[in-house]
Amino acid sequence: MYFPLLRARQFELLALRELAIEGSIRNFVTPIFEPVKESVSSLNLANNIFVECELNGYLILNPRVGEMSGDDDYYANYYINLIKTRLKPAFYYRNNGGYILNCINNFRLADCLIICQNDVDPTQMDFQNLSENPHVKAFNVEDPGRNRSLSRYLKGLGKDVIRLDDPFEKEDRNSDFLPKREHMFSEENIYYSEEGFAGFSDYAVLPSTFSDGGSTPRAVVIHLTYLKGRQIWIRHFTSNSNFSIANVQGKFAEAADKAISFCVANRMTNSAIDELSRYFHDHHYPGLGMVKKISIKNHLLVVTQFLSSAL
Repeated sequence: MYFPLLRARQFELLALRELAIEGSIRNFVTPIFEPVKESVSSLNLANNIFVECELNGYLILNPRVGEMSGDDDYYANYYINLIKTRLKPAFYYRNNGGYILNCINNFRLADCLIICQNDVDPTQMDFQNLSENPHVKAFNVEDPGRNRSLSRYLKGLGKDVIRLDDPFEKEDRNSDFLPKREHMFSEENIYYSEEGFAGFSDYAVLPSTFSDGGSTPRAVVIHLTYLKGRQIWIRHFTSNSNFSIANVQGKFAEAADKAISFCVANRMTNSAIDELSRYFHDHHYPGLGMVKKISIKNHLLVVTQFLSSAL
C-alpha cells in the first residue's frame, strides 16, 4: 500500500479528487493530508468525493506548517464535526505524546496514525505511553533504517509501520533541472513488504519542504515518474528559453513537447499524460498549478500500476 504525504492545497486535493472519481487508485493508495489553510472548503470537497467513491485517507490534525500549524484543536474540531468521512486521524509526534493522547481521549478518536522522525527514542515513556495506546494503530517513520531500535519496538507492538522517504531531489531554481538526466526515484515499492513494512510513503513528486506560493519562474518543469523495470524513475522535462520570466506559455509548450515526445516514444499513457497531451496539442497553457496536479496524478497512477501488477 502506498501512503503519499501531501499538503492539502488546491491542486493536490484536485488531483486526488479526480483519481477518486476515476476509481483507479482505490485499494492501492491511501493519501495522508497535511492541511495548510484555515479555510476547509477544499478539504470538504475532497472529503465528500472520498466518501462517494469509497477512498480512504488520513488527515493530520496538528500540521507542522501552514496557517494553523502546531498542537491545536482546530482541525480536530473540524474532523469530529464531519457527518461522514473516510479519513482517519493522524498526528505528528515531536515529544508531544500528552497532547496527542488528550486529543484521542477528548475527541474520542480511533485508528490513529502517528508520523515521527527517526530520531525518536523508543525507551522514552512519553513515546511508549502513546505507542501502546489501543487507539493508535499505525506509524509512519521517516527513513526507518537509521533507527532500527525504533522500528523493532514498533513492529514488536504488532502495529503497522510505514516507511517514509524523501526521494525528490529539489533544486534551487527550476532552470537547474535542465541538465539533469533521468534517474532512479524510488524502489521502496519493490522491497517495503519483504522488509516488514505495511506500506511505503513519500511526498510524491514534490519536495518535503513547504513553500506557500512563489514568484513567476524563469523555467517550467514537468516532473514525470515512470516504471523502468520494477524501479520508479523520474525525468524533469524543462523549458529551454529560461533567460527571463517572460512568456510562461511558451516555456510550458517547450517542456510539454519534450514530455509528450518521451511518453509517445515509450508508449506511456494514463489519464494524467492524456490531459497533458490535450493541453499541448490545443496550444493551451493551463497554469503552473495544473502542471503540478498532472505530475502528482501521473506519479500516483505509476505506483498503482506497479502495485496492481504485483498482485
